[in-house]
Amino acid sequence: MAPETVIADRVYRELKLLILRGDQPPAAPLVVLALAERFGTSIAPVRDALHRLVGERLVAMQGGGGFAMPPLTRQRAYNLYSWHRDIVEAALKVMVKFERIEQPPAFLDDEIADPERIAAASADLFTQICACSPNDEHRDAISVIGERLHTLRVCENMVNRQAQELRELWTIVCEGNRRATRTAISHYHKRRLARVEQIVSAALLASIAD
Repeated sequence: MAPETVIADRVYRELKLLILRGDQPPAAPLVVLALAERFGTSIAPVRDALHRLVGERLVAMQGGGGFAMPPLTRQRAYNLYSWHRDIVEAALKVMVKFERIEQPPAFLDDEIADPERIAAASADLFTQICACSPNDEHRDAISVIGERLHTLRVCENMVNRQAQELRELWTIVCEGNRRATRTAISHYHKRRLARVEQIVSAALLASIAD
């Protein structure tokens, strides 16, 4: 692999991690020169990394060739949760068995589990579910939408008993009952869609505090 490619890949991974951590507020401009200085590199690998993130819809293009974080609105959040639900439901319709689902992580028994860990575990569960589909597109799509939902998931604490909810959902999935799984997942999404405005407000406040 050429040195330029190695540098671009490093910048991509590090910048993506910062975005998923909420380091860049919604709608904030991403200045290529400032990022190049931050990562100790030239402009070219930063632009390459940003274009990759645009393709994953974690970064938005601006007029004139600039880059920015996507704005966070109620409608955008509602659409993301709805699309996540649709992908999972599509996977459930065609999946043959649940043999790839691992047991829920032990930390979900802790009523005050860390929101970041719960968000990561949520993404993991739905990725495992969609990996049971014979259609690889379900797994790939749920992975991408899971990353775009991460900053919202970290702020879902207004959903009561969040860790327990995920553990109970995970247990149902492990039991392999398709109808019970579909019902539990439907309730999971309904709770978030009903509270989407609160989740967005919490995420925006968190971005200001950071």
